[in-house]
Amino acid sequence: MTNIDLLQIGHERHGDARMMVKINVSDSPHVELPSAHRHRFYAVYWIHEGRGVHSIDFCDYEIMPDRVFFVRPDQVHFMQVRDAARYSAIQFTEEYFQFCAKIDNLNPPTFIDLVDDSVRQRLKVLFSLIDNEKSGSLSEKKLMLQGEILLLMTELSRCSGDDKNVKTLPEILAKYRNLIELEFRQKHQVSEYADELGISPNYLNVLAKKHLGLSALQLINSRILLEIKRQLLENEKTVSEIAFGVGFDELSYFSRFFRRMEGISPVEFRERMNKMYQRQQSN
Repeated sequence: MTNIDLLQIGHERHGDARMMVKINVSDSPHVELPSAHRHRFYAVYWIHEGRGVHSIDFCDYEIMPDRVFFVRPDQVHFMQVRDAARYSAIQFTEEYFQFCAKIDNLNPPTFIDLVDDSVRQRLKVLFSLIDNEKSGSLSEKKLMLQGEILLLMTELSRCSGDDKNVKTLPEILAKYRNLIELEFRQKHQVSEYADELGISPNYLNVLAKKHLGLSALQLINSRILLEIKRQLLENEKTVSEIAFGVGFDELSYFSRFFRRMEGISPVEFRERMNKMYQRQQSN
């Protein structure tokens, strides 16, 4: 298996585009690829036609009409389409749109299904507004695009809840998740983050369980595990290099951690992924 590329907008290894909007496209390598890769940007894909499987960070989701996918930076993903797919896509970088922390606080889901015609119509209007603004030449374009995309993200977030209300995370929990993202390679204990946030580990644990359904430690461990799995796809890195890179001093403890979380050894996981991606490339 070749290295999993971390791609820019347009699916280029080195690019300077900050945003892209495509309406009703199919089989475009500059919008999406049929093989595993990672993004340096956020992406929204609204499926209009087609069936298949969309793999996002090692979880498989069915591709179907009126399903909207949200992909975050660094996630490993690929679409395996059985039937010809047609979709609309919006891609934007974190550097260009500086409200991305607010987007993550809204906690939009990996996918939603558009079962309400009124929601479909609102999304259609928002996609059209974003497309028109992007291709236009009016003043304050960036500010307008930021507002329109934030509206889109808010719409997706509130569509995901049973009560149809936007559910934002408590500020302290949002800060905790942001700290994990920044420091999980160095800090593996809840107490380290709690000290930094100025609260008790127990209170942090209560918040995490209430709002995210996971313990505070599970949030740390799941982020560490995800990073390990992503890096195991990069065959030029040894298991030892990956272990030390995510903060493990002993390879044996690293291997026990991975086996406890995933059920197999890091080497077995790498071999399994190699075989799977080789099958993809041969199809």
